[in-house]
Amino acid sequence: MQEFVVDAGSDGKSLVRVVLARYPHLKVGQVHKSLRKKDIRVNGVRCKTDQPVFSGDRVAVYLSDDVLAGSVDEGAGRDVASSPYQIIYTDSKLLVVNKNTGVTVHQAGGRRKQGPFLIDLLRHDLEDQQLELCHRLDRQTGGLLLVARQAIISQAVRELIRQGLLLRRYRCLVRGTPIAGKTVRSADGELFQELTAWLEKDPSRSHVYIHDEKQDGDLPIITRYRILRTFPASNPAQEEITELEVELVTGRTHQIRAHLAHLGHPLPGDSKYGRNRYNRLFQGKEGPLKGQQLFATQLVFLPTMKGPLAYLAGRTFDIKPNYDWTGADQ
Repeated sequence: MQEFVVDAGSDGKSLVRVVLARYPHLKVGQVHKSLRKKDIRVNGVRCKTDQPVFSGDRVAVYLSDDVLAGSVDEGAGRDVASSPYQIIYTDSKLLVVNKNTGVTVHQAGGRRKQGPFLIDLLRHDLEDQQLELCHRLDRQTGGLLLVARQAIISQAVRELIRQGLLLRRYRCLVRGTPIAGKTVRSADGELFQELTAWLEKDPSRSHVYIHDEKQDGDLPIITRYRILRTFPASNPAQEEITELEVELVTGRTHQIRAHLAHLGHPLPGDSKYGRNRYNRLFQGKEGPLKGQQLFATQLVFLPTMKGPLAYLAGRTFDIKPNYDWTGADQ
């Protein structure tokens, strides 16, 4: 058990928010579970639900010192260091989750995939079977996902994406330096190069093909990118590596990976749309490069959005990419 006094800077904030700020290694689900078990007291009174706290209140948290210090993830059976996700924001309607590379978000397509699945972990850890994914990420793509607490919120997020009022941006490393595309201004005023093409999906092989001209069954794709930095040709391939920020206008399967590879700029580590002979030239932090170097790094809720999530208008959530390539640290 540990106890602390609420300071003036936390006056009027929610109990859950204050506890998480005091113990940053805790997860939101752990705090809510502690409330349900009456393991948190304010001024000696057991609390069952979240509530405002005020300057001078004494908060006692009845969890072990190891859990509060972040060395053990109580109830989840996992070390914190190996946790497959982190919750970076939560409220009564949705969560913003940072998914680790190598975690499958859900089971789909009737194929057996290696678990555990992210959505099942979240439902278990937060004790909420109503949680729904609002969109998806590939297994080997890490980064930000929106998870809704109710179906109506999941639908609202998808509608925001469809209307272009929720921008999804990624950062990745690519072979060489792209020059293709036309300059356009994104909805938040940022300049990007815009690429268009057509995508053919082969579900039987979990593979897509990119065409410059439309063929029967193709779907249109729009991918935007801008160059963030370029690494000199010091790798064994003697080619530049470029870091891009990518914005998805359409969100098709494997769109970023396949579209950039089609233009001659595959992502290092991508064995599906790149070449393993090329991938083996790069050193990862613990040996061979692990997966494609691609992360969902930013979610932008535009100021003009309305509806049940209007309170998030103007908010941006972002993270830094955790590239495995050691050269990205320079």
